[in-house]
Amino acid sequence: MNIIIIANGAFPTLPPVLKLLNAADWVVCCDGALGKYLQWLHQQMPRPSQQVSVVGDGDSLSPSLLREAQHEGLNLDHQHVAEQEYNDLTKAVRYVDEKTRHLKGGKPHVDILGATGKREDHTLGNISLLAYYAEMYPELDFAMHSDYGTFYPVNGLRQFHSHKGQQVSLFSLKPDKPVSVIGLMYPIENRCFPWLWEATLNEALGDSFEVQGERVVVFLNR
Repeated sequence: MNIIIIANGAFPTLPPVLKLLNAADWVVCCDGALGKYLQWLHQQMPRPSQQVSVVGDGDSLSPSLLREAQHEGLNLDHQHVAEQEYNDLTKAVRYVDEKTRHLKGGKPHVDILGATGKREDHTLGNISLLAYYAEMYPELDFAMHSDYGTFYPVNGLRQFHSHKGQQVSLFSLKPDKPVSVIGLMYPIENRCFPWLWEATLNEALGDSFEVQGERVVVFLNR
């Protein structure tokens, strides 16, 4: 099952990213991101057949947006979650986890769009949430996409497909735990990174590389 969560940040414009949205079985919009989805949907011919949900506290979801979705013939699954301990993106992830626990046949893949851009504090918070999601929702497989590249969480050993010269950055969110990589230009072997910038701006040597670590987020440049 291909699942897309759309946050209310910068909506992607590049065809490789939008192709993921077009192929989704289920689209979950974080409140006001429904407007961005509807704008995209207007341009699709033929329109994809997708289940659509809206999750959030409702602060950026106007009645006019709901009316527009109804006019488009969407049978929206609207989940209003008023609590403020977690942001709307996390509420959406939590809802996806609840709805997919019964599924069989491998981990559902969750692609997150619109989580970066605009406010920098939202961007930093959302990127760091990937590590949290990988730890708290291990039955889901996450990736976060923008026009510039893709973020992936690592909690253990993970292999990545790449191409020679591709720019790669690592962000260690558990600075007391060592990180190791194989297949990047600048080697890393059992090294702790107390500062967030320290493992950034590396480069792939070939068509794959490996990362070993806990609460690590890996960025692959597009």
